[in-house]
Amino acid sequence: MTYLLIILAVLIALVIYHHVGYVALLKLFSHGKRKRLISAKNTKATTHFGILICAYNEQDHIKEKLHNLGAMLYNTDMYAIHVYLDGCTDKTYEEAMLAQAHLATQHVECHLHFNKYNRGKAHGINELINLTKTNYDVLLFTDVSALLSIDVLTNIDADFKDKKINVITGVYVLDEQATQEQKHYWHYQNNVKSMESSLGAVIGVPGAMFAIRSQYTDLLDESAINDDFILSMNALKNGGKAIVDKNINIVERECDEQSHDYARRVRLGAGNWQQIKVLLTLFNPKLGWVSFNFISHKVLRGIMPLLLALIYVLLFSMALFSNVMLAKLGCGAIALLHGIELTKRVFNITATIPVVDKVNYILNAYFLALWGIIKYEKGDYKSHWQRVHKGNSEQNGAIKCVKRGIDIIGSALGLIVLSPVMLLVALTIKLTSRGPVLFNQLRVGESSDSFVALFNVLKFRSMVVDAEVKSGAVWASKDDPRITPVGRFIRKTRLDELPQLWNVLVGDMSLIGPRPERPVFYSKLEKDIPYFSQRTYGIKPGISGLAQVMNGYDESIDDARNKIGWDYAYMLSTSSPRSWCYMELTILFKTLVVIFTGKGQ
Repeated sequence: MTYLLIILAVLIALVIYHHVGYVALLKLFSHGKRKRLISAKNTKATTHFGILICAYNEQDHIKEKLHNLGAMLYNTDMYAIHVYLDGCTDKTYEEAMLAQAHLATQHVECHLHFNKYNRGKAHGINELINLTKTNYDVLLFTDVSALLSIDVLTNIDADFKDKKINVITGVYVLDEQATQEQKHYWHYQNNVKSMESSLGAVIGVPGAMFAIRSQYTDLLDESAINDDFILSMNALKNGGKAIVDKNINIVERECDEQSHDYARRVRLGAGNWQQIKVLLTLFNPKLGWVSFNFISHKVLRGIMPLLLALIYVLLFSMALFSNVMLAKLGCGAIALLHGIELTKRVFNITATIPVVDKVNYILNAYFLALWGIIKYEKGDYKSHWQRVHKGNSEQNGAIKCVKRGIDIIGSALGLIVLSPVMLLVALTIKLTSRGPVLFNQLRVGESSDSFVALFNVLKFRSMVVDAEVKSGAVWASKDDPRITPVGRFIRKTRLDELPQLWNVLVGDMSLIGPRPERPVFYSKLEKDIPYFSQRTYGIKPGISGLAQVMNGYDESIDDARNKIGWDYAYMLSTSSPRSWCYMELTILFKTLVVIFTGKGQ
């Protein structure tokens, strides 16, 4: 137990250092506002800029973006715009052509590079780098959704008079419609980056706008997730500085809704994990503050989800299996924190609890990032770049991550707490009927476009041995003679389902979800009930579920047909965290009613 306490103390120390200690060190060693070598007002433009944009279905903003770039207070002979249109399926190309014609009247070069197929953002960036790297002194990368202050090129030109600087960005400003959580996050990030900038070692730049000297701009691996981070940090691997110019404002017009922000957190988690593997050269201590800041800021940020998960596991393990009061208090604090947030979401409470809400936002961000790490290791980020707000797949992924965490904790605790009950049921079955205590049967699990999972579901045996030898595969009926007296009781109280906690723990099932069906019935059910197979699309089957508590066990195809509506209702609930939480709690309550009233069949 002493070793566990030491490990726990080290993990907590790392968490505190990353969030408090690192910032304190930056405040101690940063030396205020960086002094520019030459004033932007007193210098002649000498830098040739290539402004690079990747666009995918940006018809609402592309024209305004190009007009913004055409209004720069900079010699129009000294910069040109290059837009890579990555297989757009809307009117982005047409809108860009209209803007291009307008820019031509202002003597601003705008080149449109059209690709018929969507190849991904990293591919588009590489194409633009190959086209422009040898033609310009500086490559400026920017997003369609961000507007730049019109003196941005003038300021960057002045900054690059310092030959030690390789990367420049500005202050990231969110639209007024952004959520408070996002505003607080970026206020914190801007403060940290400002202090890092005074040391010449900004770790990570906003993809909305950053500039790199052309000779230090490397091509990306096309699997890169956070392209902006990898591009900017690769430019520092052989030395050089990265700074934030406080005279440059980057205004983000397109702010995510809360659910879209969650989706971005999942992707950032995967990206942070990938960055640690890709940027191993930045661990070189000869890079000074760049290496120190990279490890303290991004490496710890990347592994923080794993550290927190390990802290949770250690705390709950010690609370369950030892008398360490600190562990019990820690578990109580964690339960209180998450309980408050769950209550607010279920009952749509908008009142803010400043400290609690901030801590929950940070913890949620990290656990979403943990799901991103899992997805990355599974190979889910090999697909092309897509706009995050175009769907809710990441949001559903976040729900699946939380749901899986609940399943692991719930099934593990269930197996421990209910072991006396399970032992009693096992002994009763063994003493009252011939045959094994447990019964396993092949069932259909989660499905997707590319696979259908099959697994063996575990149950306490409630029927006589070889119940289907004569009849073949048939549904159990209400007064089925094959059911033993003990079996009738454990089916009514659902005690026969308890061994499935093991199926949940190993990942075959979930605590709550659609009932897993037998493959032998599947073709018949799919033929008689259209889209029957879709009921477990992207969802693991459950021990309990909406259809089970509303209808009980199936006895016929009509029963299965009546259940399909409940299964689809459950699937729809996963479209938002609030509706999903409400549905889970409802099913849990109804399951307890079934167990304690004996209303199961």
